[in-house]
Order: sequence, then C-alpha cells, then structure tokens
Amino acid sequence: MLSLFNTLHYRAWLTVTLIVVLTGCNTTPANKNAILLAQQGQFEQAKSAIETTYSASGKNKLLRYLELGTLYHLEQRYKLSNDNLDQAKAIIEEQYTISVSEQALALLSGPTYTTFSGKEFHRPLINVFKALNYNALANQNPAQRQYYLDAALVEMRQLDTYLSTLTDETGGYDGKPSGDGLTDRVMRILQPLLAPNDLLKNVDYKDDAFAHYISGILYESSNELDAARIQYQRAATAFEQGFAKQYDLDSTVTQQAYADLARVMRKAGGYGNELRAIEKKWGDSIGATQQSGPLLTVVQNAGIGPQRKEFNLLLKADHDAKALVVTPILWGTSSERKAQMWWFQMLYADTSLFDMMQNYATGDLGDVAMGALTKRLPLGDSLWQSAKATGLIDALEHGSRIAVTYLEPFEHKIEKTELWIDGQKVSELGNYHSVSLLTLQSALKNANREMQIALTREVVKAMTAHKAIQSTGLQAFDGFAKLATSVVNAVTASADLRQWQSLPSHIKLAQVPVNQGTVNITLKTKLRSGRVIEQSDTLDINETMTLWHTRTFIESAKSAAPSTLFTME
Repeated sequence: MLSLFNTLHYRAWLTVTLIVVLTGCNTTPANKNAILLAQQGQFEQAKSAIETTYSASGKNKLLRYLELGTLYHLEQRYKLSNDNLDQAKAIIEEQYTISVSEQALALLSGPTYTTFSGKEFHRPLINVFKALNYNALANQNPAQRQYYLDAALVEMRQLDTYLSTLTDETGGYDGKPSGDGLTDRVMRILQPLLAPNDLLKNVDYKDDAFAHYISGILYESSNELDAARIQYQRAATAFEQGFAKQYDLDSTVTQQAYADLARVMRKAGGYGNELRAIEKKWGDSIGATQQSGPLLTVVQNAGIGPQRKEFNLLLKADHDAKALVVTPILWGTSSERKAQMWWFQMLYADTSLFDMMQNYATGDLGDVAMGALTKRLPLGDSLWQSAKATGLIDALEHGSRIAVTYLEPFEHKIEKTELWIDGQKVSELGNYHSVSLLTLQSALKNANREMQIALTREVVKAMTAHKAIQSTGLQAFDGFAKLATSVVNAVTASADLRQWQSLPSHIKLAQVPVNQGTVNITLKTKLRSGRVIEQSDTLDINETMTLWHTRTFIESAKSAAPSTLFTME
C-alpha cells in the first residue's frame, strides 16, 4: 500500500509538472502585438489591439493610455498623444500609494488582480514624450509657437521636481505588504531566501542624466540660459558619477554634456572661473563650443524594449537537511530556458552580479550552467521548528509552484548609426540611454520582492487548506488535500507580465554644426546582419538649434518609422 501511495504521489506530481508545462507557455501580450504592428506602419490595427484589450476604467487602464500615447506619438498626432499621456500621468499620481486592500489582494490572489501602477522611470519618460510633442506642435503652428514651447517647459519643470525627489516618490512601491499574523510569520521565514540587498545596490534608478540633457536643450531653445545651465550641469554630473557606467553608454556622453554646459555659460556670460575649470579638465575638445552658428541635434529612438515573461520555481522542504529548497522549472525554447537559468543565477549570485547583468543585457548567455541548479536555505533547528509550528513544513509536503517574471535577453543588432548631411557623412550617433538596461535593472531590483510575495502567497494558500482539513477532524484526507492544493497552485499561480511595451530599446544621439538654410539629412542605421536602414528628411535651418527626432524599428518591413522635426530658437 505504501509503495502504491508513493507511486500515486509520483504520478500526481508528474501531472502537476505537465500542468506547469501546459500553463507556463508565454503568449505574446496585446501591447507587444500592437508595437509589432506599429513597426510595420499598421497604426490603426495597433491602436485597436490596445483599446480592445485594455479598458479605460479597469485595472490595466494605465497600459491603455501609455501605449496609445506612444502610438499617437509615432503617428505624429501629437495632441492625441498628449491627451493619452496626460491620462497616464494622472493615473500614476493616483496610484502613488498602493492601497492596503490591493496589497492584501496581491498576497492572496496574485499580482494580476491589482491595478497596474507603472514603474518609477515611467513618469520621466512621459514628461519627455510630452515635451517633444509640444515642440512638434510649436513647429507646426508658428502663430502659437511660444504657447507650445511654454507648455514643453512646464513638462520639464515637472520632470525636474520628480527627479529631485525620486527616492521619496518611489517609496510607495517598497511598502511592507499587509496581512494577518500567519502571512507575516511566513514572510519572515522566507526572507533569508532572498539575495542580500547589497548585491543590488548599483541597479537603483537614482537619476536620469538623459532626461536632464533633453531638458537642457529645451530650456536653451527658449533662451532660458540659467535653467539650461542647471540642467546641463545635472546631466554632466549624473553621466560622470555613474549613469553612463550603469547603463553602458558611450564614453563621449559626459564630454558632450560638459560641452553644452560650456556653450550656455559663454552665452550667458559671467562664468569665467567655471569655464576655465571645464576647459582645464576637458582640454581642446571643449573649445569647439566657442563657435557661433546653428547646431543640429539628432535623437534616435531605436528598436523595441524586451518583453517580460514568466518562469516557474518549485519550493519544497528537505526534512533531512532541515532546509527549504527552490528549484527552477525550465520551460520554452532553448534560448528561453537558458535565459531563465541565467536569471535565477543572477538573483542568487554572491559575486560579479554587475558583470552577469551586463552579459545578460547583450544576450551573451553562452556560459550559463544548465544543470540541476537549486537554491538551498538551511533553517537550523530553531527556525525549522518555527516553520513546523506555523504549518509551513507540512504545507510543503508536495511542494509549491511559484510563478515569477524574467526579462527576455536583448541583443544589440545595430552596429552603428551614421549621420549624413547633403551627401557627406558628418558624425556617428552615440548611445545616450539604454531603456532596455534600465528595464532590466528595475526588474532585477524588484525580482526578490516579487519572489518573496509569490512564495508567501502560495505557501499561505497551502497552509490554509491544511488547517481547514484539520479543523474538520478528517485528517485521513489531509494528504490528499495538500496534494490537491499543490495541483491548484500549479494551475493558478501566475506572474505579473504587464509593462509599457512600446518603449524603445535604446536612445542614440549626435550634435553637429550646420549652416543656415535648407539641408538634406539622412540617418543610416547599419545592422550587424549587414542590412542598412535609411531615414531622410529635408530641414530648414533658421534657428540657432534644431532637433531632429525619429524612431527606428529594426525589424520593420519599411525603410523607416515616421520622423519628427523640432526646430528651436
């Protein structure tokens, strides 16, 4: 009979494993399909996919307005873009403090039952997109030019306030989840499973040098030189003190920010000492900023950011070792399984996390170990007894499936982007921001918290079922109840895959001197596959600074996405 019962247990767990396999497949979300349609120029179909999937009043309403705001921006329908981004900004402000009831719901039911409230870096991106929209409207409507430029500067002031108080603004996402005494005790026991906090100290979203830099350009465009100086200074300092390294940017970004800082100092006058210090530090490279005449700044948003996907973990108790054991359940294609294993290793690495993260960000997963990797937590006599007393050990008799997210690896498909003016190559664009690496680091930062809540949720459900059986006096069915609960958990556990999918993968930029009058500009994006994507436009250079902005879709069947021209005084 015992052998038969063990066989039944084995078959049951085999069934659970099959259920995990069948339910663990990652389907493409609607907003990923939408941006894939947009890159082929099918904007109406893309917007329809968003409007059909995400309601204007449901828990995913923020996704509706973020994605629609981006799609209208790509269509050059700037007023509609700003209308949707305004809605998104209002929702983020409303969701600043996650309600106690929503946190409790996430613990008991799962993260997808809560309202999507966005990430800490979404607000700055909204401000930047809105400001670019306003500048486009200023260019299209000369009679209302100053009105739209002033509106763009309002966005920049809001951006500055947000970035200045970033730590306080994101505190709502780190609040302690609520719950009864049982939940609190389970979380304390599971806490040591998480990677030490100091492993992730270098992946915080601390500031946004690129947003400060764009802000400086916009202030300079309205001849607000003091405000421009402050923003260029903040951009240069942030690039220099760690932003460039954290997001793997070109070494020239810091120098460019200082060059722009020096330029507005010369325009404003009265900064002789500061200018000499900058020139001493950077040498002749800053001298080029002394020239007068128009400048052209080219900004390229390239590609599509990586997708959030789901992978599964099995949590069991090892009675002999008095330990809890977490084992990844790998599923999907070979590359997906490799990515899941690498993600698991990053979460529990005790050395070189930054190096592992950089390799992941470039798609270099060649050295990942694909063996039977587990995370083992020896509890010791005292903590083991505490775990038994709470019922946690009994609840894990058949194990518990945990669903968490990982970010698909992304590879840099662009070899270089060249800027050509009137048939002559004048510059190459440098990497000024990596939205993908920002998204990756944010996901890693939140992964341990996500895993702790997911572990707690599934364990509490198992323990609740166990106690319910005990209260009936039908202990003979306890084993089947726990097995049934494990099966239910295996089927129902899910991760939160929601994200602003239409963001670019990375942002490239170049700034060059130009002559007044009409110029023909061509952006040649050379891919590692050998393909070249060309985007062209004719610009009328009548101001001291012109900014040309475009989105380049790497997989587009067309030669280019819509381009946008911003001309600034």
